[in-house]
Amino acid sequence: MQEIQFYQDHLNRVSRSFAFCIQELPMPFRYWVSLSYLICRILDTVEDSKWESPEMRKQQFAAFDAFMKNPPSSEEVQTWAQRFPEDVPEGEKLLLNDANTLFQNIHELAPEIKKVLQTSAAQMSRGMQSFLNKGSLRLTSLKKVNLYCYFVAGLVGKLLTQLFLLYKPQFSASKALKKNALHFGLFLQKVNILKDQNEDEQSGRHLVPDREAVIASAQQNAEAGLDYILSLPLEEKGYRTFCAWSFFLGLATLAKGSIKMVREETSKLLAQVQDIAADNSALKRLFEKFHQLGT
Repeated sequence: MQEIQFYQDHLNRVSRSFAFCIQELPMPFRYWVSLSYLICRILDTVEDSKWESPEMRKQQFAAFDAFMKNPPSSEEVQTWAQRFPEDVPEGEKLLLNDANTLFQNIHELAPEIKKVLQTSAAQMSRGMQSFLNKGSLRLTSLKKVNLYCYFVAGLVGKLLTQLFLLYKPQFSASKALKKNALHFGLFLQKVNILKDQNEDEQSGRHLVPDREAVIASAQQNAEAGLDYILSLPLEEKGYRTFCAWSFFLGLATLAKGSIKMVREETSKLLAQVQDIAADNSALKRLFEKFHQLGT
């Protein structure tokens, strides 16, 4: 594994909000989540890039899948990375330049941790391709929105939980917690597609067929997402804060009609959430406040 700053530098370039939140996680959990996020971000780049043909995109997915199964050579990864279009964002280009290191890190993990990452990435890749194989990315029903969000984010909620249980094996997770982990991820992804709707549609990605219906379903996911956070061990304030920060920022975004929060509002909310991260009653009260604003 690399020094944590290697991962942090990449996270700072591709996702400032996630990069900020992840610093709350304890080691080695933070290592595992950092690597997982960056691998998933590479997969997002395969999905989002403007390929010359569907066949080239399919080949890039297939190579990614192969690299996750078995350690690739540096030459294979370099050739693969060089095939990406020139208009890939700079942060993602730098990530692709270090892709070989990340793939090697996957195969250096303990077997039980590596299996979690491999399984999640394989499911995510298949899910993304199942939507892209139908042509342009256009979701025409709430059912399809839920399925799409499951593959790109619900699985991430599941992944986080599996890694957390490996980090804290003495914690006995209920079936409800594992189910709510999916809702936690679904909620965050629906906030993202609502927030980015105009930008996505300008680039040909139509992910919100009915805005009011998606908002209503996100609010339902939020209730289970809160239960997920409340079910985490009280002594694990770092992971609780990590989850609660993203969760309440999402709630605040919905309450503001998906308008981006100003820095002062964000800082105030983050400080408030950090103070109450281990207080379930206070978290419930804050949730009710935002829930009422969003309805």
